[in-house]
Amino acid sequence: MPDRSGGNSSTKVVLIVLACVAGGILACAGIVVVFFAITAMGTSVNSPYEGGGVPNRVREETEQVARKFVNDLCEGNTQAAWEQTSTGFQNRHDEQSKFFADFLQENPRLREPANIEVKMQYADIQQATVPATVSPKSGGKIILLLNLKMEMGVWKISDLAVREEQKEKGVGKKK
Repeated sequence: MPDRSGGNSSTKVVLIVLACVAGGILACAGIVVVFFAITAMGTSVNSPYEGGGVPNRVREETEQVARKFVNDLCEGNTQAAWEQTSTGFQNRHDEQSKFFADFLQENPRLREPANIEVKMQYADIQQATVPATVSPKSGGKIILLLNLKMEMGVWKISDLAVREEQKEKGVGKKK
């Protein structure tokens, strides 16, 4: 009669090896799943970035500067608005009081708005583009496109333009 103890023990060894390999694969898969779960939670919950890869701090700072500038401009506080402009802007427009007075005269519906919405569109560490939607009490919307520039560690308005003006029912549309 042949000795079966050798075959029996080799089967046990093969089963043990297979169990160890399977356990190792499951452990690695579990580690990978946990890694991706932690990475996903970390970037969505505690991330200093928002959509588009812009740091939240930059978004908040640029929107705050733009909002203050538009509020001051719409209130007719031209000196405060001027002080929020960059050196380059000031060099291009010699007389601050005349520039903003002319700007408000060309866009009288900016005065005393019913609502102002500001939302950063683009930013990096040195410049930003922030559209401000002004809703005049008379209706419609005026969109101011503000370009901001980092100057001496402070965001400043480097350019502004009226991008679009629409009144309800198409009346008084600016050309």
